[in-house]
Amino acid sequence: MTTETTLRLERQISLSPEKCFVLWSDPARVADWWGPRDDTGKPFKAHSVDWDVEKGRRWRIGMTAPDGRVFWQEGEFLHIEESRELRFSFRWIDDGGARGPATTVTVKFEADGPGTRLIFIQSGFVDPETRDSHAGGWKECLDRLVLATQYSQEAAT
Repeated sequence: MTTETTLRLERQISLSPEKCFVLWSDPARVADWWGPRDDTGKPFKAHSVDWDVEKGRRWRIGMTAPDGRVFWQEGEFLHIEESRELRFSFRWIDDGGARGPATTVTVKFEADGPGTRLIFIQSGFVDPETRDSHAGGWKECLDRLVLATQYSQEAAT
């Protein structure tokens, strides 16, 4: 049994680091892929995206599940290196407005041949179970991100 409280995921994306960074920095593009899928495979929909990537600025995203439930997340942008790295705090907000414990998300964009290796790290979980509860959702978000890059490539050709 592991006691590691950091989640690390990677995806290979066939866009340049500059174009990958746009998928994380443009609020309209973030709305395209942010959110997991439910148990039937239907995606959550980001319905409110307050996401202006600027150090020290707060962000907030609301997602609606396919069954109509609404979930809120928020944080603050901590570090930005355009086309290289984005770091922000992340926390859930419950129905009553109470804020959960904050974690830190770091997204790295590494040039890899003609594309990018995207490295996603979320650290600061209170325990391995909480980390594991986030893993599936972020895997689905990143899968949706990869799918969004395919649409970007098709639109560019």
